[in-house]
Amino acid sequence: MRFSPKPIVKKRDNLIIGLVVFSVTLLVYYLTMARSLSFWDAGEYITCGSILGIPHPPGNPFYILLARFMAIISLDIPHAVIINLLSSLLSAFAVMFTYFFTVKFVTMWLDPKKDSLKIYIIGLIAAFYTAFSFTYWNNAIEAEVYSGLAFTINLVVWLTMIWVERSKNFSHQNILLLIIYILFLGFGIHQTSLQIAPAVLFIAVYPMLKDEIKESTFWKRSIAYLIGLIVVYLIFLSIGKTINIPALPKYMFALGFTIILIYHLNDKIDKKTWFFALFFILIGLSTHIFLYIRSEFRPFINEGNPHNLKLFTNYILRRQYGVTSMFVRRATFWFQLKSQFLKYFSWQFFNAETLSRWLKTPQIFMQIISNLLVSFLGLAGIWHHFKKNKHSFAYLFSFFFMASIAMVFVINLSDSEVRERDYFFVTAYNFWTVWMAIGSIGLIELISPKKKILKIIAAVVILSLPIINLASQYHIHDRSKEYIALDYGQNILNSVDENAIVFTNGDNDTFPVWYAQAVKDPAATEYIPPKPESIEKLKQIKNKSNALINPTEKTKKIVKRAMEFKNEHCDGIRTDVTIANLSLLNTPWYIRQLRDHEGVEFNIPDKHIELCQESPASALYPRKIPKDVRLKIEGTIPGDEFYIKFKKGTVLYVKDLAVIQIIKDNYGKRPIYFAVTTPTAIGFKDHLQNEGMVDRVVKTKGKQQFDLDRLTTNIDSVYSYRAIFDDSVYKDKNMKRLLNNYGAAYMRASQYAHSVQKYDIAIHYLEKAITFIERKSDFYASLSKLYLEASFYFLENQNNDKAFNYLEKAISYKKSDATLVEAVYHAVQYSKEYEKGLKLLNSIKEYQDSSIVENYINKINSLRQ
Repeated sequence: MRFSPKPIVKKRDNLIIGLVVFSVTLLVYYLTMARSLSFWDAGEYITCGSILGIPHPPGNPFYILLARFMAIISLDIPHAVIINLLSSLLSAFAVMFTYFFTVKFVTMWLDPKKDSLKIYIIGLIAAFYTAFSFTYWNNAIEAEVYSGLAFTINLVVWLTMIWVERSKNFSHQNILLLIIYILFLGFGIHQTSLQIAPAVLFIAVYPMLKDEIKESTFWKRSIAYLIGLIVVYLIFLSIGKTINIPALPKYMFALGFTIILIYHLNDKIDKKTWFFALFFILIGLSTHIFLYIRSEFRPFINEGNPHNLKLFTNYILRRQYGVTSMFVRRATFWFQLKSQFLKYFSWQFFNAETLSRWLKTPQIFMQIISNLLVSFLGLAGIWHHFKKNKHSFAYLFSFFFMASIAMVFVINLSDSEVRERDYFFVTAYNFWTVWMAIGSIGLIELISPKKKILKIIAAVVILSLPIINLASQYHIHDRSKEYIALDYGQNILNSVDENAIVFTNGDNDTFPVWYAQAVKDPAATEYIPPKPESIEKLKQIKNKSNALINPTEKTKKIVKRAMEFKNEHCDGIRTDVTIANLSLLNTPWYIRQLRDHEGVEFNIPDKHIELCQESPASALYPRKIPKDVRLKIEGTIPGDEFYIKFKKGTVLYVKDLAVIQIIKDNYGKRPIYFAVTTPTAIGFKDHLQNEGMVDRVVKTKGKQQFDLDRLTTNIDSVYSYRAIFDDSVYKDKNMKRLLNNYGAAYMRASQYAHSVQKYDIAIHYLEKAITFIERKSDFYASLSKLYLEASFYFLENQNNDKAFNYLEKAISYKKSDATLVEAVYHAVQYSKEYEKGLKLLNSIKEYQDSSIVENYINKINSLRQ
């Protein structure tokens, strides 16, 4: 049984097939690639690549440098397009290497001379299953570091198999050095590149079993060393906490592992190779120096501001997010395995949503069929692989284990993540496709050669499955006409007055705005939103909160200085607006950044900004209010003031205190807003006036305040809604959730029009609102009521039919909704349409409490008399 792959006889054919895989994959990626930013991290990465900024920790420096290089050579190609294309290129190369390393795995039992066609087909199946799997495709069509991670890992896997093929007693150490360099260079793309390093090491030493030591001895030593390293980790975990070096156990674990390697491999590897290994590790990690140097120049995006050793260390070690240990579980391992890893696994192949639409079958049924098929092919591949060559199986299994079970353990996700984290496990799904490909051919081989027709049919079906998978995934991955994220950011910016401060909540209302401000995007300007006349109308609208903006000379100076800074770094729109992200306001460096480079007054001394429990009362640290507090917010004009209150026992975090301080120091000098996506306004809830996608801080107190003129001008004339109503553009759950914010704005306009009995306007805005909202059926009854009221008050009966049509729709969606019984009765009261009402009530009688429905039927009959 072979310990290493056989060389491919026809290298030229193999290379051509690999290039075909790359070309086909890249073409599909290009056709479906986003032409602007997408939600989540893509907007941040494009912006940082465009301006050479510093993204969220740990910075992904090599990826940002690659993105910046693409931006420099882009000529007239928009930066968003060229940086998204970088992901497509890296992913397509990674798919090509999936083909190449799959070929290496299977040549450990298949003969390249006799079975070349079979080898090539297995490689093609694995490559195309990988290329068009759900998460892999997602990463390939937007600016995302996981495309670079896939390229790094797949290249290393291929090189590892090349080394296994060529090595004799640890010869060809130059290949090992190249692997080490690529792994640590990949660390600058994403730190999980090192996750497969133990598998590479295992494959390197595995052949020694047959020559030098017994296999049982090898495993005994390995288990003993692992237990010892875990003990070292746990000992230094407590020591690290004591001396305030949380990462100390990781360093000691790595040191112990290195000592073990040197002890066992010292006579196998030249001394100069150890030296060069260390040298290449340092060269690979050196991309991180970029973060240290660039942050000193204060780019527009400068997260963490890692310009000194302390901040740089905190940044690289991700201390902003808190220090975690894989031995302190953030959720049960079973939950992490079942509700995260396996759940995400079920999304990867044969999209159930698309298949259910094609076949007019319940989605849950198609999901079960899809999962069974993927599991069956993969398990068949595992069995066939193990049977044919246990050594080849051990190599692939080691990679899969480190990317799956071990990854679940190390990543240690919580049970309350803010978004789905399927991208962490995409490498495991990539390796699974190899077993799916092996299983596909193995199943065909099980059919007797005598049954040629059956064998041909099976081959056609099994080989067509990757094409079916591609087709089922195409629509949901086609972002070529999707500009929802771009417009979302622009719409927030265009909602506000000049020199405004806007508090945002998370990635999806911050990154699109940063992008819109920093990056020149032809996709934004060619559509020309907002229209000039709309902007002029906004300026002419008389609003009492507008009239109270009276900046001091100090404010004018610092805003001017901020504008000069931002105009030097940014090529987008509305650079006059300051974005203050609530999550980042928990960090001292960000508060200083807003103060020093965004023109935000923040009248707390530097030493009090640091998070320090021993600091004075004015310092920023989490606290519980000891007694009821009434805080005065005062503008620059006499009488422009209001109070906010906090009850005893209220807990205020750093971000809460920072928001209060910013509003206190800037109210009346600059317009201040909260994006509607912010979950809490930190004491200012009753002093917010909605104007569309933003709520303005005002002195008046009340529930659900809004400026109707600004609100309707924004939603009718200023905002851009591209792709929202285009059914050819797929909207995922996140998009649908965010689009509800547009619907809420239209609903506010409808509610106001209803309150002043302008029914035609109220109906218009509510119907428009429903087009943005995912759960449209929830509002059909309300729309029906508006039509009925319009008929009743204006003695016009033409709206009755529309009213009952909407009631029928509401009932068809949810016959068991008890509120609809009374809604039907009130509809009859308004319209006198007794027969229609009775018909509707009888249609839901079996789905409701029959006695209640019968009672309302009797009431309608009484009305008729």
